[in-house]
Amino acid sequence: MASVLRSFRSHKNGFMILSLSLAAFLHGAPLMQAQAQAGRVGHVTGLTVPRFVSLKANRARLRAGPGVHYPIIWEYLAHDIPLEITAEYGNWRKVRDWTSAEGWMYHTLLSGRRTAIVSPWGKSLIALRSAATNKSDAVANLEPGVFVSVKSCNGNWCNIVIDAPKLGGYVEQVGLWGVYPGEVFR
Repeated sequence: MASVLRSFRSHKNGFMILSLSLAAFLHGAPLMQAQAQAGRVGHVTGLTVPRFVSLKANRARLRAGPGVHYPIIWEYLAHDIPLEITAEYGNWRKVRDWTSAEGWMYHTLLSGRRTAIVSPWGKSLIALRSAATNKSDAVANLEPGVFVSVKSCNGNWCNIVIDAPKLGGYVEQVGLWGVYPGEVFR
């Protein structure tokens, strides 16, 4: 009788734990749904994935997997190249560049500094404007493939700076690879 009773109590406790777990899950479901709509959160950093970053190092290797024992796919020989983090694994970040080359890079090679490439898919010049409107004066016309530093974006326009020659102004956000359409940041 005692073993039957113990078994019943265990079953009863298990049912209660299952009920409480289900209630907690259902209560948290709207929160999880909102997080999913806003983008996933990286389990290592707690930052949104995917997200754009830039290459901090002057020389960096893109690897086939998250570790130094994986083969090198590509080697970057310049800093400030925009990359998109698509996954995290320990100290490694899965990244993609504007050519869709994808692989793993060690986290210390990356920076949160925002950079972008002007219309790498296009052939037309992009106007760099003095203000965030098509009616403002064009400061310069930028060729596709120019690397720029991104200071801020308002969802339609980005305030950018080009290092050489030192120029600054506004570019339509849809003309940049390195920022998301409609993304707002300062």
